[in-house]
Amino acid sequence: MTHPTETPTRNSQVVNLLDRMPPAQRDALEKAARAQVQDSSPAGIADASTGTVKLSAEVDGQDLPVVEQIDETTRRRLRLHLPAALVSREVWQHRRAVVTHAAGYHASRSHLYAGRLIKLSAMGLRSELASAASYLLVSEYGEMIAEARVEAKRKGHADHSDVAQLRAERRTVGRARRRENLTVLSATGVTSYVAAVVAIAEVWGMALATPALLPVVGVMYACGLREVRRRSEPYVIFDQAAADEDAPLTDSTINAALRKIKVLGEEEIAELIGPIRAVTINACEATLKLPSGVTAPRVIAAREALAEALNVEPSWLDVRQAGHPNRITLWIATSDPFAETRVSPLVEAPERQDVWGRGIPIGFNRRGETIYLKLKHVMALLGGMSRTGKGMLLRSIICGLGLDPRVNIRLAAGAKPGEHIGYSRVCATFFGRRPGRLDLLLDALLMEANRREEFLEDEGRAKLGERDLAQFPLEILIIDEGQEYTQNSGPLSADIVAKIERLAGFAAALNIVVFLVTQDPDKNTVPRKFKSNSAVRIATKTGSPTQTNAILKEGATGNGLRAHEIPFERKGQTIVDIDGAEGELMRSYFIEDEEHDGAEPIITAGRELREQCGRAPGQFADPIEDYLLLATGLSSSGGGPGGRGKPGRPEVTAEEATVLDVILGAFPSGADRVPLEAVRTELADWDQQWAPRPEEEAAAYAGRIGKALGDALDKELEGTGVTLEPTRWREDSGRVRGYLKSDVEEAYEAARKIQK
Repeated sequence: MTHPTETPTRNSQVVNLLDRMPPAQRDALEKAARAQVQDSSPAGIADASTGTVKLSAEVDGQDLPVVEQIDETTRRRLRLHLPAALVSREVWQHRRAVVTHAAGYHASRSHLYAGRLIKLSAMGLRSELASAASYLLVSEYGEMIAEARVEAKRKGHADHSDVAQLRAERRTVGRARRRENLTVLSATGVTSYVAAVVAIAEVWGMALATPALLPVVGVMYACGLREVRRRSEPYVIFDQAAADEDAPLTDSTINAALRKIKVLGEEEIAELIGPIRAVTINACEATLKLPSGVTAPRVIAAREALAEALNVEPSWLDVRQAGHPNRITLWIATSDPFAETRVSPLVEAPERQDVWGRGIPIGFNRRGETIYLKLKHVMALLGGMSRTGKGMLLRSIICGLGLDPRVNIRLAAGAKPGEHIGYSRVCATFFGRRPGRLDLLLDALLMEANRREEFLEDEGRAKLGERDLAQFPLEILIIDEGQEYTQNSGPLSADIVAKIERLAGFAAALNIVVFLVTQDPDKNTVPRKFKSNSAVRIATKTGSPTQTNAILKEGATGNGLRAHEIPFERKGQTIVDIDGAEGELMRSYFIEDEEHDGAEPIITAGRELREQCGRAPGQFADPIEDYLLLATGLSSSGGGPGGRGKPGRPEVTAEEATVLDVILGAFPSGADRVPLEAVRTELADWDQQWAPRPEEEAAAYAGRIGKALGDALDKELEGTGVTLEPTRWREDSGRVRGYLKSDVEEAYEAARKIQK
């Protein structure tokens, strides 16, 4: 181990000694050096390097290495001992803002200050001239002479000797005062000063004479202040920059506002704990210790009144308890923190999400902090008026869910399923407005809930946890435009509502979540028992206090959660009542959906992630979709065939296909009928036994295939009570014999029910 030498280096050069060593020796040296650093490090972690070696050109005739070591730990510890008021960049940023604002504020009002100074100086000049005249003219004898005259008149005789005596004394005193040294010196000084100023102005001009007048201004200002104090009249020259509406936050501003709203008494003071610091470009934060008897909940309850006293919008102010009930942190912005939208972090980094632990990033609050939505052991409700940001918020939620392969997404679109087609690749179930299929889907979820409940009974546990997600994935049923199912589905509406309420009552602990999205919410569109069991409530702009209460909770408007007062033009601004953000005002993240599909890369990443884990739609055993397939013969996994939200026959292999499958596959896209000739061609492509035999005539082939087809159909439809026979219709080429699609689908459905 080399040691630093005390001899100064000359012509020093940097040499990497490791390059001159054999590889084995270099590896051993690096290992030993790192082990020593690790043992001596306070955190027990080896650093990235062990120093820089410098060689002197000549030290006692030998080249000796000199090791320079920089102790960064010492530097950091020294910085920790310095007060934040000296080393915090955010504190200095706020101080610069205060100084800059004060300079600009006073500069803009300099003309007012000049007028007030002139007025104050004139007041002092008048006062001093009057005092000097009264002193030199002995004006106090005037009152005594007047009183002597009145007394002589009262006695009724013409003896005015007292008056004459007073006048003589007045002349004597006045003559003495005017000859006093102070009077003579003062008159001489003033005369000389005026003569000097006039001379300077005559010789060098007013530009140089103006500075000579500053002593006069100073004296007049001092005389004016003395006169103001004598009168006991308030007179302010310089205004308080901190009282300006746009002034940065100060402790005096805060205390004045708290007194104004009657939270503090006139003599009480909220003390700053540490300096005020800037936290974003347009906001700052202060921590205060409240006086005894004033608690944080009291200040938080008066937040709207405090915002008014501080001349900001309520959404620009945030008050939180800082640990102790008598401590608060006050965050205030100088402009609207929700004015600009923010792109979802999922767009920049479509990485795997933790829906269970951390939650989905759905938006940001007034402080700019990310709001995460956790969907575990809860029921969720999202509502608001049309075109207020529900779709964009749902977009963030589905994209986040798609990036967690432990989640099965079941999406039932009540209207406009085309808006959700892009999500189909990560949806275990996706279909458009089909009340009957949603009714069956709820049945399947109830059956799955019962299966999971039996598992918990066997295990002796109360609820499923994160460790069970491999066996029991998080099932999230999203019902978009829920009013189309709960109100506008005829007789099925009552059944759907009943099943939703039943799931809400017990399925949350079984890793089954129902997420209801509705517009124009009221007590009819939101099932009562479902709302009572919803721990997640999100409201975009609503049309009335009634709608706000229907989404959030009864009395929400009285507690300041007034979603109906959100500006209509501020789409995406939302009130959330969720775990970690109770009654929080936020704005949802933005994912482009008009100029280009911003969700497409996120969904692609989610699909690839699910495929790697074997959790893409169709890759895993899905009892929910299996139930729907058995009940209807149609699959909606991944949005159904084509992924467009339209359930259809699942893709089957040639070995799994039946004659009915082949006939259905023979129909051209959009056609409602198919000729027998096309059916025979499709059958021949499916299995060679249906192909023409060598040298078999057309008539013989048609008769053989017709009989075989009839026998196969009778076998597949045995016990269904349904028969499938060809029919005839007329075309331009003549009469054609074949199958109608409605007949084939009816036979297919009947055969599927028998197979169940």
